[in-house]
Amino acid sequence: MDLVIDTTAPAPFLPPSDAVLLPWRRLEHPVAWSSVFGRTAPLHLEVGFGDGRFTARRALAHPEDDFVGLEVSSTSVQRAWRRMRRDGVGNVRLLKAPAEVAVRQLFAAGALRSITVNFPDPWPKERHAHHRLLRAPFFRLAATRLAPGGEVRLASDHLPYVAFARDEAARSGVARRERRDPPPEVFETKYALKWREQGKPLCYEVFVLDGTGVPFEPPIARSDPMPHALLAGTLPADAPFAKLVVPVGDAHVVVHEAARALGRDDRWLFRVTLDEGELVQQVLVVAQRRQGDEWIVRLESFGDPLVTPAARGAVGAVSDWLEGTVGLRVVARNY
Repeated sequence: MDLVIDTTAPAPFLPPSDAVLLPWRRLEHPVAWSSVFGRTAPLHLEVGFGDGRFTARRALAHPEDDFVGLEVSSTSVQRAWRRMRRDGVGNVRLLKAPAEVAVRQLFAAGALRSITVNFPDPWPKERHAHHRLLRAPFFRLAATRLAPGGEVRLASDHLPYVAFARDEAARSGVARRERRDPPPEVFETKYALKWREQGKPLCYEVFVLDGTGVPFEPPIARSDPMPHALLAGTLPADAPFAKLVVPVGDAHVVVHEAARALGRDDRWLFRVTLDEGELVQQVLVVAQRRQGDEWIVRLESFGDPLVTPAARGAVGAVSDWLEGTVGLRVVARNY
């Protein structure tokens, strides 16, 4: 029996017009922000909005502009979402997403007027500096998404981080540092108030970016169909398993564990981490019997994972384990 996959393109997902929190993975990439907001207006990005007080104040003070906020903390997202709903802020959309991925995936060339980064995690240990956001590669990526003369604005209490950001901006070749007084609301954020009470110095930096000549990194395209492999054979009721770490180019696929679905003998689940540096995803790979001794190994679609080389490698890693350890035979690979 041949594998049949519906290739009919689904209608693009568009959230309700009053939705504050967006399921960004379901949106078309890059996002048509004029459709999301229901108007065309200058667009600004804030990375790490915390409890959202700065975001709300800024949006209410500039109703003619639109604002997108990014956070990775679920608690902060919930607090900011409540604040926007309570204060009736209609020109803000919040997303739970890492900055590097969101900037690449969600914004077209020249879509943004500014990127604000308030009190980012300083990653103070030298060996952790590669985790810092404001490195040269991010400045170059941001330059392709900002309109000409667009800005990256930084507020921080951590002097070594500020010095690091200055050096990285210069190294990027696309950023020019500009001295400017901070807007008063910048130092009224949750963390600014905390650091000010402790007597810590507060710094504000503006970098004006010019992306002329910087190659545009397109969003990672959606995959249709999802990566999969076809296998033949019989899965035993149990099999020995040890964590797998498989290199895929510069990335790593980590298969943490395998388990048979409760009450079923036709479905196995594999919990996998895809570590691609700037992008880390947690996904499931499924091995499921189709009929007889035919099996399909595929990337589970829930959560709308980005189908990167590592995601394809996860299907390969599980297929290779089923072949090498369990004894199934790979019939076809589509990843």
